[in-house]
Amino acid sequence: MLLTIVVVVAGFFGLVEVLAWNNIKRERARRSYLGDQLFVVEKGRGDPVVFIAGLQGSTRYWGTAFDPLQQDHRLLYVDAYGFGRSPWPLTEPTLEDHMAWLRRTLAARNATSNVTIVAHSFGTILAAHYGARYPDEVGRLVLLGTPLFRGEEDARGRIRDMSQLAALFSLNPILARETCLIMGAFRPLIRSLAPRVSDSVPDAVAEDAVLHDWPSINGAIRNVLLTKPAGKPLEAAGSKAILIYGSRDTVTPLERIREVVGRTGASLILMDGDHHSYVRDGRGIVMDAIRKSAPPSSPRS
Repeated sequence: MLLTIVVVVAGFFGLVEVLAWNNIKRERARRSYLGDQLFVVEKGRGDPVVFIAGLQGSTRYWGTAFDPLQQDHRLLYVDAYGFGRSPWPLTEPTLEDHMAWLRRTLAARNATSNVTIVAHSFGTILAAHYGARYPDEVGRLVLLGTPLFRGEEDARGRIRDMSQLAALFSLNPILARETCLIMGAFRPLIRSLAPRVSDSVPDAVAEDAVLHDWPSINGAIRNVLLTKPAGKPLEAAGSKAILIYGSRDTVTPLERIREVVGRTGASLILMDGDHHSYVRDGRGIVMDAIRKSAPPSSPRS
């Protein structure tokens, strides 16, 4: 009996491996037309405003909430490397990889002057490091729900405190890998079911949350989220950074947010909301911050 169970389980996971990697191969092929650049949805004309969603997010995270800004700004909604409709990597991306892909993409679109970057959660880490790396090009960082961890152990502890289930599937490499491969094997079905089991985010966000592979998510967690804190680059950004933070957001204690703001010279705007409510409930606050940080310019031809 035990031997039968072992054979059945081994056969199931063997099938999952084959189906998952075949699916991932097809998804990578679909993105090959992008070459060495990220997927971007571009709207409007004027000074560039770049939007980067959080972990597992995509351009659809932002919906149409900020489209009114396209009257006098050029909006660039970007899928981070390994997520959404951007190219998926063969190996786990590092912070340097994320920076290189974002840099090539923005340079190719002439978004290298008076840039405002608007980012959420994991995206704020990428935005802060990019702003510190290109200070003469990035005029302002508008950061929503920024994870401010003091190191890897602190990050792991904060993730566990937020959700034991999330920690189990993100910090346990064996379980996380198998879960990701199961998702990859049955992606079309899981993508269609995702909105039904996730009522905290819009359907489009839930659907796109499964658009990544194992190297993408594992690299993002281990090579960026856990090991590349946003504190240092925020010190370099100084007063360029505006941190918008919800009163019910548990990613970072509010006291720590205030401490970092006081140390770096960044601005802090508090709003009523949790980690997933910035677009839904804070749209006006975010738009005001963008307008103040990215003054309208004459449309470019």
